Amino acid sequence: MSEENLNYLAIESGFKVRESKISPRIFLDNLLFNATSDVKKSLNNLSIEIKQNFNVDVSKQGLNDRYTEKSANFLKDILSQFCFSLKEPIDEGWFGLFNNIRIKDSTKFVLPEEFKEQMKGFGGVSSKSATCIQYEFDLKTGSMLDSNITPANRPDSADASETKDNINLNDLVIRDLGYYSTKVLEHFIKQGAFLISKLNAKTLVYEMKKEKYVHVDFGKLYKWMSKNKHTQIEKQVYIGLETKLPVCLIIDLVPVEVFNQRMLKANQYNKRKGYKTSDEYAHRSRFNLLITNIAFDTVPAQAIIALYHTRWQIELIFKIWKSTFGIHKIGKMKYYRWLSNLYAKLILIAIYWQTILQNRSHLYKTKGKLLSIDKCFKTLKDKTPNLRGAIRHQDKKTFVQFMVSIIEIISDKHWLEKKKNKLNFEQIIYLLYCKSNIYAYI
Repeated sequence: MSEENLNYLAIESGFKVRESKISPRIFLDNLLFNATSDVKKSLNNLSIEIKQNFNVDVSKQGLNDRYTEKSANFLKDILSQFCFSLKEPIDEGWFGLFNNIRIKDSTKFVLPEEFKEQMKGFGGVSSKSATCIQYEFDLKTGSMLDSNITPANRPDSADASETKDNINLNDLVIRDLGYYSTKVLEHFIKQGAFLISKLNAKTLVYEMKKEKYVHVDFGKLYKWMSKNKHTQIEKQVYIGLETKLPVCLIIDLVPVEVFNQRMLKANQYNKRKGYKTSDEYAHRSRFNLLITNIAFDTVPAQAIIALYHTRWQIELIFKIWKSTFGIHKIGKMKYYRWLSNLYAKLILIAIYWQTILQNRSHLYKTKGKLLSIDKCFKTLKDKTPNLRGAIRHQDKKTFVQFMVSIIEIISDKHWLEKKKNKLNFEQIIYLLYCKSNIYAYI
C-alpha cells in the first residue's frame, strides 16, 4: 500500500501515464474507504471528500472519467498482491501431508441489464447480465490463491479446465461438482497432486474383476450393505468411459430421510423437464460417494470425509462478502466504475482476511480457541476509518499501533461458537488431528 508501489502498479496497468490531480494513492483511498459505506455516495460527494482529505479540486466529471478499463486493471493488480503465502498454519496433523489444501468455488449475482455486453448473464429475462467471482484459498493457512471476476455464463467446469496448470506437486484439491471433469482430475493426478471430490452421478464406475472392467451395480451394493449392516465401505474403482481413472471410492450410506429428500427433489425437477428419474440415479442417491487418490493407510477414510466437509468454509466466506460488505449491491453507475468499486471491496476484504489469519494461528496455539471469521470481519468493517488513518500516515509505527489495537479487540469475544447437532470447523480440526472420534453428517 506504499505510494511507491501504487505508482509502479498504476504505470504498469496504464492507469498512470502522466502526473494528474488524482494520483493513484488518492484514487485508491477514495474508493477503498468508501467500500464499506452503507450509503452510496454520488460522484459529487466523492469529489468533495477528495477536496477535504487531500486539498485537491476535481470535478465530478473529472472523477468519473478516471473510471476506465485501466483503473479496473490497476485495482486488479493491487488485489493480486494479496495472493500471499502465510507460513504458519493452525496446526499440522493430516494437513502437514500436503503442500496446499486448495478449496475453490464461485459466487454469482445479477447486474444491471446495461452491463450485458461486458458481463453476460445466465440467460432468460431476469439475468441478462450477471457476474461470477472465482475464489480459491489454502485451508492450511488461509492464503488467497486465486481471485478472478468473469461473466456469469462462464461455467465452473471451464474455469477448472483453464486453471488446471495452477495445481502443483503435493497439493490437495477439494471442489464441488460444478468443477468436475474426469480429464481435469486425471491431469491433477499426473501433476502429483491429490484430490477429494464427490462422484458425478453420470460418471461410469468400474471394478476390475478377472482382468476385466465390470460396472459397479449400486442397487446390488445397497442390498449387500443393508443385509450385512455396513454403513461405510471403500473400494478401488476406475471412473470414466474412456479414461478409466483409478481412484479410491468411499461409499457412505445416508439415512433414509436424506435419501427421501434427494428423491423428492430429483422427481420434482425431472417432472418439470418431462423426464423420469432413472433407477441408477435412485440407487446412487442412497450413498454419499467421494473419490480420492489418497491412500487410506496414509489418511483414513473418516478423516478424508471430514476434510471434504471443510469445503463449506468457502460458503461462509461468500456469505460474509455479501452480508457484511454488500459486494452484490449495485447503484446506478457506469460499468467500469462498478468494476473498480468491486475490486476495491475485494482489496479491503483481502486486507482484513490477512489481518485475521495472521492472528488466528497464534491465538489458537496460545488460547486453544479459534476466531470466528464472521465476527472478526464485522468488527474490522467498523474499524475501517481507523485503518484509513493508519495507512494515510505512511508510518510503520502508526500502523503497528493500529494492528495491536485490532489484536486486542478480536482476541476478546470473537471466538467461534459451537452449534447444536452440527460440527463446526474447530471440531472438524480436532477430528482431523485424531484428538477425537466425533463424526456426524454435516
